[in-house]
Amino acid sequence: INRIEGVDDAPFESPITWTGTKVSLVELIYALQASGALNNGDAEIRLIATNFEKFFNVSLGQIYRSFQEIQLRKKNQTVFLDEMKQFLIKRLEANQ
Repeated sequence: INRIEGVDDAPFESPITWTGTKVSLVELIYALQASGALNNGDAEIRLIATNFEKFFNVSLGQIYRSFQEIQLRKKNQTVFLDEMKQFLIKRLEANQ
């Protein structure tokens, strides 16, 4: 009845589950926030993280602590983003 009337009180159930590491998702969240790509650059980390947790069916726990771990990486601080870029480049090259 609610859907017919345009009201949807059902909790959001995403069909997508994050299967990567939690720290990888935190890296992605911080990159999106830093880029200003969400809410015209006004989206706060906690808001982004909360929505990503719902969408990807994952609990990130202490995202600020995960970010500190990313900052402490010696060799490469953006491991996940660099891997994603390489996967995309390979896919683009395969489709040429």
